[in-house]
Amino acid sequence: MGQLIAVDRGDGTGCYYAIDTTTRQPVGEVIPSDIYPGNYRACAYDRSSGLMWVKVSGSSETLVEYTQVGTEDFTTVQEALAAISRNRPR
Repeated sequence: MGQLIAVDRGDGTGCYYAIDTTTRQPVGEVIPSDIYPGNYRACAYDRSSGLMWVKVSGSSETLVEYTQVGTEDFTTVQEALAAISRNRPR
């Protein structure tokens, strides 16, 4: 697995695809928070579950099926990419 880069979806939403530089395939998305302007949500693609959102709980992160409190805590696109990298299914 390679590093992740953010590629704008190009649809005017401010969303990005998280692309693996080795496979050149999307492995997740970075989406602007609708609750906290300026923050982002991070989601990883899971083959069996679809989109899984990275939820921050204190000092730990888990993947959850739905957006909820703790999924909009990333203050930059790069922070969200790092969270996807740490939590994407292997």
